[in-house]
Amino acid sequence: MALKDDNTSRLTELGGSDFEIVDGEPNIKGWDVKDTSGKQIGEVDELIFDRETYKVLYLVVDLGDNDFDLEEDKKVLVPIGLAELHEKDDEVILSGVTAAQLSALPAYEKGNITPETESIIRTIFAGGAVGAAAIATDQTNQQDFYQHENFNDTKFYGKRRQNTADTTAIPIIEEKMQVGKREVETGGVRLRSRVVQENVVENINLKSEHVHVEQTPVHRMATADDLETFKEGTIEMKEYAEVPVVSKEAYVTGEVSLERETEEANRTVEGTIRKTEIDTENFTDDQVR
Repeated sequence: MALKDDNTSRLTELGGSDFEIVDGEPNIKGWDVKDTSGKQIGEVDELIFDRETYKVLYLVVDLGDNDFDLEEDKKVLVPIGLAELHEKDDEVILSGVTAAQLSALPAYEKGNITPETESIIRTIFAGGAVGAAAIATDQTNQQDFYQHENFNDTKFYGKRRQNTADTTAIPIIEEKMQVGKREVETGGVRLRSRVVQENVVENINLKSEHVHVEQTPVHRMATADDLETFKEGTIEMKEYAEVPVVSKEAYVTGEVSLERETEEANRTVEGTIRKTEIDTENFTDDQVR
């Protein structure tokens, strides 16, 4: 875990110092600490780093609210090489660390990390006389002491960095303009029919009959035919007249229809599209600190 150096301050807590986690690396303070089965061990209370090498060496783990009946008001130091970040969740995983080892760790006292305390911690996690002998050899050179695998943060960030390398990317997005067509109503013609009345005048010749009574003076002898009619009787003659008779017939005199005519024309369509451009910037380790 790299740190940015704003001041010189050897083993000290990150919180309250003039150091901070380098950009791009997570600040794990407050994260849950669990074992590989998901049982709660505690949570990260603080980070202990070496002010000369700018590397985090220990996690201060608060054992409160744990699932192993450990002493809940106790804080302990766990070398960073024994822990690893969960590949996705904000959790720290302790693999191969037992409840007995955690219970045997000395309680952490702020500002009181001595070589003897570190030796005890190494002995607990290394195990047995072989581990103690190796620690005694390393203590002659403190730099060699911290070269032990327990302080190798490669494992600590391994899954998270691998996951980040596999998935972290800037998508290059480019918009493409597609021009289509749709019909819209622009107008039209409506035909509506109605019936109107119009006065028509036609001329026609009509005949009418009139009966006139005429009497013609005659002086001759009556004949047998005349005598035959010599009796009471009635004759009549009817009068007739023509009257106008109006009838109507419908004729189709024309048609009004609607026809649609289609015209085609080329149009130029302009628009604005967006796309991603990537700028690459190289930076040195000095800039990262």
